[in-house]
Amino acid sequence: MPARRIALAALAALILLLGGGIGAGVWKGGWESAPKLALDLEGGTQIILQAQSRDGSSIDAAAMEQARQIMSQRVNAMGVSETEITVQGGTNIVIDVPGQLDQETSQAIRQTAAMSFRPVLGMVAPEGTGEALPSDGGGASDGGGEASDGGGEGSEESSRPQVDPAQHHFDGLLGTDSSMAPPAPPAEGELPYPAWTMDWLTPEIQTELMSADCTDPSTQQDKVAEASADEPVVACDPDGTVKYLLGPEVVAGSAIESSGVASDVNQTGQATGYYVVNMSFSEEGAQAFGDMTTALYGGQGATGAFGIVLDGLVISAPEVQEPSTGGEASISGNFSQDQASQLSDQLRFGALPLEFEVASEQQISATLGADQLQMGLIAGLIGLALVVLYAFAQYRLLALVTTSSLLIMGLLTYATLTVLSNIPEIGYRLSLAGVVGLIVAIAFTADSFIVYFERVRDEIREGRGIVAAVDHGWDRAKRTILASDAVNLIAAVVLYALSTGGVRGFAFVLGLTTILDLVIVFLFTHPLLQSLVQSRFFGKGHPWSGLDPASLDRQVPAYAGRGRVRATHERGRRGAATEDEEPREPLAVRRARREREAAERAAAAGSTTAAGSIAGDRSERGGTVDESTTDPAVEPDSAEDDSEEQSR
Repeated sequence: MPARRIALAALAALILLLGGGIGAGVWKGGWESAPKLALDLEGGTQIILQAQSRDGSSIDAAAMEQARQIMSQRVNAMGVSETEITVQGGTNIVIDVPGQLDQETSQAIRQTAAMSFRPVLGMVAPEGTGEALPSDGGGASDGGGEASDGGGEGSEESSRPQVDPAQHHFDGLLGTDSSMAPPAPPAEGELPYPAWTMDWLTPEIQTELMSADCTDPSTQQDKVAEASADEPVVACDPDGTVKYLLGPEVVAGSAIESSGVASDVNQTGQATGYYVVNMSFSEEGAQAFGDMTTALYGGQGATGAFGIVLDGLVISAPEVQEPSTGGEASISGNFSQDQASQLSDQLRFGALPLEFEVASEQQISATLGADQLQMGLIAGLIGLALVVLYAFAQYRLLALVTTSSLLIMGLLTYATLTVLSNIPEIGYRLSLAGVVGLIVAIAFTADSFIVYFERVRDEIREGRGIVAAVDHGWDRAKRTILASDAVNLIAAVVLYALSTGGVRGFAFVLGLTTILDLVIVFLFTHPLLQSLVQSRFFGKGHPWSGLDPASLDRQVPAYAGRGRVRATHERGRRGAATEDEEPREPLAVRRARREREAAERAAAAGSTTAAGSIAGDRSERGGTVDESTTDPAVEPDSAEDDSEEQSR
């Protein structure tokens, strides 16, 4: 099979693959048949968060920028693209989310409190009836051990069975005797006793534990978020099924340097089908976390578990199965990949240096954006029409290749953006800046065609046949096209990496269309032109084909027969003669003139022969002959002239 057919077949397969994927996604549900639009074109929700420092100190720009970056990472980790998060006024963060704001994204944005690690002192039923058990019955692992999460996400089998909180009583409750209360902390920033001991059970915390209602977690959430780090708290899990008594904060969430998801394996190294969450701490956090896990594993704590608190809710309460002293730990609990990824994102992006409260939330209309989109599409159509008109004026019917290539380019771009919009991990949304990128793409896509066609026409002017000119012109043009698109792609990558907001949308579309331009030129434009020159219309250089050698003023010698070639100025040119040229002589007149000239030369030759005989007689008599009177005639090559006439 010729290479051109393979290229066209590959392009057709790519289009069918994209179209089939979109069709299957729409048919099964969940996908849209068009690219999703960004905030400036579709509208959306604007949330303004006002920052407050925890200790009442002034808010600096560095802390605000750090908070903005963490919020951006939270939202981007959920696959919500084209979300604009900016700092305004020094103390406000403005979040613009395109489209309808779903519940999951709203919760991720509003989770603005700090994360903390606290030891679990006990766990009771959510209603606060006093029925409890001393631990969560789950498990956790650190750097070398396995764990399970008792937060309702499934757990591994452990040495002791799972226990219903309603079947046991909390054994560590103290009486109302104030003498049994722990002494006040000896110094600021220092705890009077370890955070994981039962010494923290004061009558006040006992009363709060029994009265708190975790069937509605939001009622206790604000209290936990506002509690001091050196005090015990009563917290709920997000599902409202368990109530935790937690000791003071041991490790702040800001001490987490990284977290990730990995496959869980058993003791033989085989995958279990579940996932674990790996996390690492800073040097200071690693020391505190190691002390806590060592104490809990050694039985020095009220329980062997610790709670991870985010925004006043216990998102996980794993039990330590092995001390972690190296600054790394892992949490396992029969997690699915989605559950593990969610917990990893919460660990990685959960800690903010400031506290925030929602100052306002409003819907943004897309009326202005819709008008701008309409005007942008009109501008794009006008530009496309001008390119097509220029192509027909310059390249005649060869412009059909340009037009069809632009149409295929548009189809591929539309399909690719639609697929990227429907993939949750990418979640691309087309903004007004992206529309500008699409309009610019028309220009440099047409530029690739012009480079190719001009190279082919240059080869024809140099004397090559049309079929050979296409192949040789492509060899020269593709290097130029690759260099040009490489520059565009580098510019797009740099612009995307260094910019934010709508500018990144422009850079993304610019880079995508640059790659698609190469796909179109290599898989469609060149193979299509190779196929067209096999036809008589284009292969023979019809005047309307755009490849006519005569209209291109091909300046090469022509064969005149008998081993002779004639330069351009020796050949008759098509059309009427110019003012400086003599009028062309008809063939009949030319032949009559040549016959007359031949007769005159014959007569002259006869008279010359007679004069020669007289001179011979005189020489015999010893006389002299004046050689200047002789007029020898050299007969021209009439056959060559006839051949030239016939060729004309």
